Amino acid sequence: MNYIFDFDGTISDSLPAFIATYNKNMRHNKDPLTSEEIQELRGMGARQVLKRIGFKWWQVPKLALQARADLNALLPSNNTFEGLPETIRELHGRGNRLYIVTIRSNTLNGVENYLKKYDIDSYFTEIDTNAGIFGKAKHIRKLMKKYGMKRRDTVYIGDETRDIQAARLSGLRIVSVSWGFNTRELLKRRKPNFLIDDPKQLLKIEL
Repeated sequence: MNYIFDFDGTISDSLPAFIATYNKNMRHNKDPLTSEEIQELRGMGARQVLKRIGFKWWQVPKLALQARADLNALLPSNNTFEGLPETIRELHGRGNRLYIVTIRSNTLNGVENYLKKYDIDSYFTEIDTNAGIFGKAKHIRKLMKKYGMKRRDTVYIGDETRDIQAARLSGLRIVSVSWGFNTRELLKRRKPNFLIDDPKQLLKIEL
């Protein structure tokens, strides 16, 4: 099997870094997001989030550019999720091939160093850090073509509704994880093929 992973919110617990970066760049560390606001945003899709915080879609690249340095500076301090490194090792040990597709606010060097921190860097065949915030499907398909992956033998794993959409546009089954940005309730409403609450459940689902 081929397992294509999202990075932020799926492997790296990036939410605190995103909140800190947003508060710095958009609110200038004044009137930071409250816990209630954060929970409200977690229950929205990406386009709803942008609308809620007053952003137009065409402003996203500028925001990403402004925030990239901050996010990469904070990346080494991000935690991973309990059981995730062990799950990665077990999946690889079973003969599966693992990949990562993430948005370009992450650098390849930053992601590789993060994976090394948890001693899981050697388990990924390729890491693509060039996807746009709404352009993951294109990069998933490109990766599949490069390695000759068959749809029936490939699954995508992510924490947001954007990941569900990207998987469907790529003709793949989606494993949604509830430990990332979007709430379990929102993910469930979008009807992913699988919805899991613990990384080790990846080892048990029948694909």
